[in-house]
Amino acid sequence: MAALAMGMHLAHALELVPKRRWDPELYLAVQSSLYMLFGSIGPVLEIGALVLVALVVRTVWASRSARTLPLVSVAAITLALLVWALVVLPANAQLSSWQTSRVMPPDWARWRDQWQFGQAFIFLIHIVGFSALVVSSVEGRAQDASTLGRRA
Repeated sequence: MAALAMGMHLAHALELVPKRRWDPELYLAVQSSLYMLFGSIGPVLEIGALVLVALVVRTVWASRSARTLPLVSVAAITLALLVWALVVLPANAQLSSWQTSRVMPPDWARWRDQWQFGQAFIFLIHIVGFSALVVSSVEGRAQDASTLGRRA
């Protein structure tokens, strides 16, 4: 789930450069149509990732060394949600008002950049959290294999 949540923001990060070249009308048309499902699927993936990684932390809590990286992952997902709420959500509100009025304000590029760079920053936060989760999983498997080797 963490990978799927990160993937949504990767898509936005990859779109950043081309979308900054678009005229206001094209930008609004794409933003108004392309991301309809992101608003319903995104929260499920983001909250689901947070809950599942928190369960990993709970499972390994007894081992101080095993819980550090999953805690980093939980912190990253939480920070990503916070950045979304403080940076992307206000830009979403502006975009919604343009969709209704069909009028782009003179500072539309500021809101576009806030949305685009906010999403790219969230991707970077997610990649840190996901990497921590992957490394913790690999380390856990290596420790399991080491323990099995000693028993044999």
